[in-house]
Amino acid sequence: MHRSSQILTIALVLAVPVALAAAQTGLLRGTVVDANGNPLSGVKVTVTTEQLSSFRRSLTTNNKGSFTLRFQQNQAQYRFDFLFEKSGYQSFTQPIMPSVMHQMRETFVMEASQAQVVERHGDLSSVVTGTSSVAVEAFNAGLDAQREGDLDTARSKLEEATAADPTLAPAHIALAQVLLDRNQYAAAVEMADRSLALAGSRADALQVKHQALRALGRKEEVEAVALELEQAEDAVVTARRLYNEGGEAFQADDRDTALARFRRAAELDPSLIDAHHAVATLELANGDHLASANAAERALALGSEDVRTLRVLYDAYDALGRNDELIDIAPRLAAVDPEFGGDKLVEQAAEMWNAGEVERAVRLSRMALAIDPSLAKAYYFLGLDQLSKGNNAEARTALEKFISLAPDDPEAPTATEMLTFID
Repeated sequence: MHRSSQILTIALVLAVPVALAAAQTGLLRGTVVDANGNPLSGVKVTVTTEQLSSFRRSLTTNNKGSFTLRFQQNQAQYRFDFLFEKSGYQSFTQPIMPSVMHQMRETFVMEASQAQVVERHGDLSSVVTGTSSVAVEAFNAGLDAQREGDLDTARSKLEEATAADPTLAPAHIALAQVLLDRNQYAAAVEMADRSLALAGSRADALQVKHQALRALGRKEEVEAVALELEQAEDAVVTARRLYNEGGEAFQADDRDTALARFRRAAELDPSLIDAHHAVATLELANGDHLASANAAERALALGSEDVRTLRVLYDAYDALGRNDELIDIAPRLAAVDPEFGGDKLVEQAAEMWNAGEVERAVRLSRMALAIDPSLAKAYYFLGLDQLSKGNNAEARTALEKFISLAPDDPEAPTATEMLTFID
């Protein structure tokens, strides 16, 4: 599943010729699945971005639930909104920051719409006793119309079923969903309440009521129903619902609500990698580097080597001054992020050294060597640092390594001269 927030990354300078940069592209491979992990074909995926009004792509998933989308070099700075739509499933929007430096793979989970009560109840005539044939026939006709997207007929038939048998809870739930789909939110709340008073599925009715109350903006009632819903539905289902709500809140620039939803989703389903990643990203943006690091570590511990999570963790460790962890994570980040190379770290080390930030230059040099032990200039900075501290043996080892790897470097004569003064 995919990650829903902008990533804060270390600034790496990458010199790319103009012609090459213009031609460079990135590829996103997406897979859409249901709550059980089964691929969903025929999902409509619409991609837009506020930063580029002319950009609009309409895609459809294949029989493996997959789709692909290419990004150009000049589009990497934009946030793209992916809208997922399929009959019988809850539509949702997921924001994504693309990359043109590496291939991205994302999995998106679509929750079944409460209209899927159709599939759960099927033909009532075979499972319900004590119900009039008029109610059963009307109910099944309403479900057929609901399947076909004919909401007017569905409403009419389901109202006929509830009138014929006011105790038929599945009909009340299905009618509540139809009213919700018709944007008749107040009526949907009322019908959901009627269902709750009967012996029907509380989770189904509460889900409809929750969505309708959210659409009406009745926040206090939304929170109250959310608590009931959390107790009535499976924790994993709740976690995915909250994760999607967090994505919607993020898209609306409501970062506080988004973070709260992501946190709760991660608590309810500790295996939901995307929720941990989202928490890590937002905590980093909020300046809570410890919370960000903890969430990123949890995401990575679940087996993900996602480049965005590694970047977040790198930035969090950097802000916390956790040098040993930085050196440990640098090779992992370099393995999945082509722009995070050891040579770039050495370039940064040189800049830091010239700016008088010796400790940071040394740290960057050690990380560079963890990625590539042949980076000669990194040994030079380490040698200078050890010499300044009076650690002559360590200084000699580092400077000799530098000279052996780069005898023609402009600093090689200086390093050779230094060696003559080291005991």
